[in-house]
Amino acid sequence: MVVASLLSGHALGLRHSSFIRYYRATPVVCLNRLLVEESECRIMKPENKLVADLDAADPRVVHVREVLKAENGKTVRAGVLDKGRSDAATVRWVGAAGGKDSALRLDLGAADELLRTPPESERPRVDLLLCMPRPLQFGRLLPMISSLGVSTLWVTEAAKTPKAFFSSHLLRKEKEHELRAALVEGVTQAGDTVVPRVRVRRNMRRLVEQELQVTGYAHKLLCHPARDGSTPTISSVLRDIDGQGRVLLAVGPEGGWEEPRELELLRGCGFRQVTLGWRTLRSDVAVASLLAVAHECLGPDEYP
Repeated sequence: MVVASLLSGHALGLRHSSFIRYYRATPVVCLNRLLVEESECRIMKPENKLVADLDAADPRVVHVREVLKAENGKTVRAGVLDKGRSDAATVRWVGAAGGKDSALRLDLGAADELLRTPPESERPRVDLLLCMPRPLQFGRLLPMISSLGVSTLWVTEAAKTPKAFFSSHLLRKEKEHELRAALVEGVTQAGDTVVPRVRVRRNMRRLVEQELQVTGYAHKLLCHPARDGSTPTISSVLRDIDGQGRVLLAVGPEGGWEEPRELELLRGCGFRQVTLGWRTLRSDVAVASLLAVAHECLGPDEYP
């Protein structure tokens, strides 16, 4: 069973859930922001401060203790997943100050600000339509996509997508915590809190002819290698875009879009064909390149 949508950590009840256990068992390579789930937090009255209590063995606590070497009263960058962020969360050690057995109380700041759900205007401006790649590659792509900045990831099936790819464990309902953990890894690397929403729609025709027609995308770009020199580059198209409308990038399977049927389908649904050149790229290389170019041309997200 594929995941129709990605539930929030709060909705999954993650304080003692399988996701938290998975998160704690996963080596954390880079913590550019200490992220906690809303379910891990509580509000201190009457100050209305948001705090998170983390045990001594938590990888985030180990990072604060052994990498940041933060003492009592020091501040670190932190945030609540899918909510607000703070650049001055205060470290409070519980027990032997900073010792290996010390738990951590993280004073995040004002609860009203930290628990505010970012409006759509504060989410990344770019969305991605991705034909399902090889499962192993899909797992590697998820942190990359979330670190580069995507609001919604649409996963679909093209004619040249092997049906077996959708057997990936990451698309099973019972494994959605692992899917979320991979996305959280990316936003942790980026220092953000906004986790991309994931929508799996195997029927590409129905997706582009119906669902994407009512999502309000101002610009839909079909990415495909150009061999005749007539297709504009993605950078030239994006630099000519005026306004603040949302942008959707469509990336085909590694075998390429089926020509001419799928190209005509997408163009008929309002997609404009763009290119990175004549070379055929792997999915991970294409996605990273396109997202980097898109954000550079559209302007970086404002840091609140």
